[in-house]
Amino acid sequence: MTSPAPARRERPWLQAVSGEAAILDGQWACDHWDAGRLGIPARRGRGTARFDGISQPWLRGPVKRWSRFRLATGCAFATIDAGALALTRFSRFLATRHPQAADASAITRPVLEDYLSWLVTQGYSASTRALSLSMIRVLFDACHRHGWLPGLAAAATIYVEELPFHHDEIARFIPEFVMAQLESSEAIAKIPHATTRNLVIVLIETGLRGGDACNLPFNPVLADSSGWPCLRFEAVKVRAEQLIPLSARAAAAIAAQQDHVRARWPGGSPWLFPGIAGNDDGSKPYSHSAFTKQLAHWQRVIGLHDESGQPVTVTGHQFRHTLGTRLKGRGVASDATFRRRCEEALAGAAVLPGGRRAGGRAAGHAVDQGLLAPGCAG
Repeated sequence: MTSPAPARRERPWLQAVSGEAAILDGQWACDHWDAGRLGIPARRGRGTARFDGISQPWLRGPVKRWSRFRLATGCAFATIDAGALALTRFSRFLATRHPQAADASAITRPVLEDYLSWLVTQGYSASTRALSLSMIRVLFDACHRHGWLPGLAAAATIYVEELPFHHDEIARFIPEFVMAQLESSEAIAKIPHATTRNLVIVLIETGLRGGDACNLPFNPVLADSSGWPCLRFEAVKVRAEQLIPLSARAAAAIAAQQDHVRARWPGGSPWLFPGIAGNDDGSKPYSHSAFTKQLAHWQRVIGLHDESGQPVTVTGHQFRHTLGTRLKGRGVASDATFRRRCEEALAGAAVLPGGRRAGGRAAGHAVDQGLLAPGCAG
């Protein structure tokens, strides 16, 4: 697997589209944004953002202006959609608890403290509350700086220490009893589509986020200084290109998938995991939502169950948490330390636990032995 490096994928900067400028301005003015019409790259199924749920016109306009500004600074379109959803939630709170709010001057610190309590009473998870409050915090900071919400009080802000921690969430790793069923050769063989089958193996072995994996280019593998395969991918969440050494099983799955793509689409496809249905020319990547449905169906087919015999269902993202839990149990560092080790592995000098250093091929073997992380654990 020493094929040439894949072309770099561009990040979502604003682009001009064909047609009159007035048409583009009209698209921005709409309450329903479509990434394709705006000329902005977006992942399949992640190309829309809705602002019509923000019922206060004095809030909706600045939110759209802020969203356009964020796109210009490199935010993914899916992040814009998440922001619109969070501000729709805040708008609903204002309409319910403070219907008299006629402009930004009505948003005071006591109102925001009321919002903190309201989110809890609505039963939102800690992660949803944290996202909702983070979006408010970033929006109001931008409005204070640029004057987008005239009348907004200087004290109208969410402080960092008010963002909920996720300690109240149950650990999301998959128990080993369940993983043994999922990883068995018999179970893997029951996945009907080769693309789904190879993607499951890649997720289990690398811990990639599902969206990042579904959008891998056809040839995402680079060889390090000793010839060991490493995966190059765009980590959309952190807006950075990353490199990770591959286990032998992950490398074999990628090679098998490339062979499948060549056979299924002789004319070629830009994607390692092209969409399965309605994709005769191979131009569309695998839809993450479609993968989620097929993953759930497969689990029903194999009768996935816990130790008590009760049916269970897992998500693709839980493979990431499971890998992180496994690596943590083996004493493998993650996050910044992990990325440093990956860079050293590519340079042919990986640092293994205990301070030992290993060349690129030894680093690859360390991945198979669980001594070096093949994917970010967070």
